[in-house]
Amino acid sequence: MSAVKMTLLSVLVLVLPIYAPTGQRNHFIYKGWIKNGLLVGLIFFSQISITQATDDLFAKPTLRAGIHVQSFPDFSAEDVEVSVKLLSEEIGRDMGIETSVTAYEDIKALKQDFDTGVINFVVASTILFASHFDTDSFSNGFRFVRQGIATDTLLLLGQAKQGLTRFDSYQGKRLILAEFDPLAEIYLDILSRKHFKKSFIHSFKLMKREKKSHQLILKLFFDQADLACVYRTAYQVAIELNPELQHKLFIVSEIDNIPQGIGLFHKNVPEAFRASVIAQATKLHGRTRGEQLLQLFKSDHVVYADTSDLAGAITLNAEYQRALAGH
Repeated sequence: MSAVKMTLLSVLVLVLPIYAPTGQRNHFIYKGWIKNGLLVGLIFFSQISITQATDDLFAKPTLRAGIHVQSFPDFSAEDVEVSVKLLSEEIGRDMGIETSVTAYEDIKALKQDFDTGVINFVVASTILFASHFDTDSFSNGFRFVRQGIATDTLLLLGQAKQGLTRFDSYQGKRLILAEFDPLAEIYLDILSRKHFKKSFIHSFKLMKREKKSHQLILKLFFDQADLACVYRTAYQVAIELNPELQHKLFIVSEIDNIPQGIGLFHKNVPEAFRASVIAQATKLHGRTRGEQLLQLFKSDHVVYADTSDLAGAITLNAEYQRALAGH
């Protein structure tokens, strides 16, 4: 019910008894009308207060970041939280604004605080943006990238062995994943339902999960697993350290245009404030602290981002929902 309709209802409820025929003005009925009118009025004005409070939070010129710490399996929760705090402090120092960072493990709690303005900037996996948020609530932001390497490509790696050249040849083989990697799970589930007509958890022998991507790659290299999902960035870094990997491992499948992580503002944050923060973030390279942050995230610069960067994740999530429905 719209605010206008609620206002009219409140007025009608209060006024109608006054103009009702005298014979119908039963004392108890009249008291009921007044009581209901006051109740509706209180509800209406309380809704106005909540809306105004939320609007005021979004208008507040402070950077209040919320980060889903499990979205980055290559880093510990502590490293991610400290890194984002350092980044926000660097931006806050340059802009002369207050900053805060809140770490979340519960994506629903993160969404609730974002919707109500407790936080105004979210850092998370793009697949979580697509599957848990109303993407129309986002505006723009930024993300870390590495020159010359596609940071938005997820690889399904297998061992370069005879007979293991296609996805369907890995049915029943040993699969190892990171502790928290919803994108890999969704991608594998789509492929498994397409090729094997069942979920990935029933298509492979699931190994104990590892914390970081380089551990998954090592398990493959030492023949302790047959299949793993990692981002191309992690694979490229591993090859630079051990070139022999590219001769022992094989890219079974890959999917592009799904950034591992991204940071976006709420659309209700004033445009000028958003632009100022993004401008400062994209100047990180070349600064001592900025370079340290980039190295931690295996990146070399920060670029502008917006909801178009969620397109791949949105498409994949829609495909996943169709797969679950059996279409």
